Amino acid sequence: MSKPQDFEQWLSETAANLEDEPVPHWPRESTFRPNYVEVKRWWQKPWLPMTSLAASIFAVVLVLGQMQIETNQHGFSISFGGADEAKLEALIAERLNQYGAQQQVVLANYANTLRKDFREDFRTEMAQANQQLADYMLAVNRQERENDLTDLIRYVNEQRQDDQYYFANQLQQYADGWVQQVGYSNQ
Repeated sequence: MSKPQDFEQWLSETAANLEDEPVPHWPRESTFRPNYVEVKRWWQKPWLPMTSLAASIFAVVLVLGQMQIETNQHGFSISFGGADEAKLEALIAERLNQYGAQQQVVLANYANTLRKDFREDFRTEMAQANQQLADYMLAVNRQERENDLTDLIRYVNEQRQDDQYYFANQLQQYADGWVQQVGYSNQ
């Protein structure tokens, strides 16, 4: 007999002698890895294209708005649309004059009112106004501190959750590496 025929005979005898064996028990859940977190490099993050888009839109707005930057001995100035400085200065001077006149009238009325009021009433009103201001400032300060503490607690909780995800991922990677190093076989 030739060697290929011997091999075919051996193969058919072995196939005839095969017996069914039960499948061994193994934890099927451990092979499924639903907690895989894909780590992206900084240039693959979604904020990079959005930042470049925002910078481009900002540049287009500056160009369409005809922004001009001028430097002088006092610093620099930025203007849009090619505004005429003489018109702008005249308008500002006019409005300042109007505002000054209004303030003179208000100040004169206030001085007349103060002269008419008794000094004791004025002191009492000032004390009440100061008390109201102090109460308001305390209330605002308490609210701001409460908001700050709420933000701090939220940040700590988010950081704790991020750390838990990180350590769970590290533990899963370690466990995967350990199972691969042991090298279990299915025989």
